[in-house]
Amino acid sequence: MLSELNKISEVNEGSIVVYARLWQFEKWLREMVYLELKTKKGRNWISFNKTKGTYEEDKKLQHMPTSDQSPITYLTFPDLTKLIKNNWALFSKYLPNSNQWDAKLEEIINIRNRVAHFRQGHEDDLDRLLQLMRDVDNGFWVFCTSYNNMHPVLPQDRDPVTKKYVDLDPFAPKQISGNEWASFGHAPRDLAYIVSVNTIRRVWAEDTEKNDGVPGNIYDVNIYIRNERQFDYNSFLSQTKSLHSEFIHIFLDTFSNSIRVTLPAVLGSERVIEIIDKLISTTKNTITISHKINADDLSVQKLSEQWPEYVLGPKNPLTFLAPDMPCSFFNVLKNG
Repeated sequence: MLSELNKISEVNEGSIVVYARLWQFEKWLREMVYLELKTKKGRNWISFNKTKGTYEEDKKLQHMPTSDQSPITYLTFPDLTKLIKNNWALFSKYLPNSNQWDAKLEEIINIRNRVAHFRQGHEDDLDRLLQLMRDVDNGFWVFCTSYNNMHPVLPQDRDPVTKKYVDLDPFAPKQISGNEWASFGHAPRDLAYIVSVNTIRRVWAEDTEKNDGVPGNIYDVNIYIRNERQFDYNSFLSQTKSLHSEFIHIFLDTFSNSIRVTLPAVLGSERVIEIIDKLISTTKNTITISHKINADDLSVQKLSEQWPEYVLGPKNPLTFLAPDMPCSFFNVLKNG
């Protein structure tokens, strides 16, 4: 890529940096809108009508296909910001107050238009964009890390989903005494897989002990393969494709030892249980003999990029960035 840039005599390096930062900011803004709306509304998280035409035109180009599927990918930037405005309660904990956000967006839209229409731009465009990214940096960190802040349901039998699958996790928390719980146990040698179900609550969600059917709550399902076996990820994804529209994300790990799926609790426990049962039966059909994978192997990451946006590879921060990992989300700190 850099070698190609070196061949272009008219290249404006400043505009390229501005474009790259805009791409980074807007990509994550779209991810935030998708995750929060899907968590609140489930299957009906967005009206598909607005993006249907753009999507169909894109997919007509069969000689240059992409894996993009999500309506949020095809939404115009003005429509994207309108979604945020109309659902402000979902995003207010991550972004500046609404008046400041509107003012900053007006600047960014102008900068975005300059880059999109090949205008020269202002010498302060990058600084203004970076300042906005600093302003929202911690908010995006909270957005991402709260997605990896899982909590067990205790006791497990107070939720129909966790109650059904607690026996498939030999290390599930057990009551010691009173309100004290601890994770311990023993896995039988012939146990092929472990199923662990926890919950995630979005920062805007109602503070309630109930999960089933509650907007803003998520069932976090992890299936771990044991005994020197691993997933055939491509087969697993293919066999569960009919369910993908109900998932928030599917997470793949470098070593192909686990599958993590997040499901919006608004689907209702009956449907969530049906989906998990299907995931388990597919697991049984897609276990394969383990082969050595190095930590720096990118094959799983590359596979995830061949699937739509909801399939996340191990390099995506949503798969690993947790509350105990402080950092600059956009790497924009002045001294960092």
